[in-house]
Amino acid sequence: MRGKGAMPLSVEQGLELFDAACRGTDAAPVASPLDVRALAAAGAVPPVLRGLVPAAPVRRVAGTGDGGAGLRRRLAELSAGEQGQLVVDLVRGQVASVLRHADARSVDAARTFQEIGFDSLTAVDLRNRLTAATGVRLAATAIFDYPTPAALGAHLLAQVAPEAADPVEVRLRELDKIASVISAMAEDATLRERLSPRMESIVAMWTDMQRPAQDEGAGQDLESASLEDMFGIIDQELDGS
Repeated sequence: MRGKGAMPLSVEQGLELFDAACRGTDAAPVASPLDVRALAAAGAVPPVLRGLVPAAPVRRVAGTGDGGAGLRRRLAELSAGEQGQLVVDLVRGQVASVLRHADARSVDAARTFQEIGFDSLTAVDLRNRLTAATGVRLAATAIFDYPTPAALGAHLLAQVAPEAADPVEVRLRELDKIASVISAMAEDATLRERLSPRMESIVAMWTDMQRPAQDEGAGQDLESASLEDMFGIIDQELDGS
């Protein structure tokens, strides 16, 4: 119970709170001490208690609050698979903010919004946040039309995603960034010495990846060679020895 924010009551405390409830004028008082920090850390906070729990800081996601301009720029640099992951992460981040979760990682993209703890009010809040982040106008019923963060993310992606970037171009841009970092090391001999073994291992790994294709090409050449070609190869080998 402590992990959910409820704190134990002694007999004396219980009787004192009961007497206070009887003297009060509230229709349905609840006499229970709460640990609001534990309640916030427990995950989805019940709607009736959300006013007692301070909003947890949530990491901002690229594109938030700018009508989707930043999001579209990010998407244009990504492959199709990376685009989908970025938008689902954006949805999870906004879900975490609405439900006062400390981190978007606590939001399961495969669970329905109702299972996570959404109601009609939080649905509207999420809709407004996602519209601001993506520039896509969503219906108030979006969480029912697309019942999981993954499904809603796929819908948003279909509305905002540019054509997926060429995977080769994406990797070439990444290599260009690495090249610029290496260039900046020109004056630091100590850093170059420490990184050289790693760079050499990367080059060796790339060379090994190319070798099977080269070996396969050589094998195909031998398979298509005529008998005369084969004798010519043998003669060259004997002459060389």
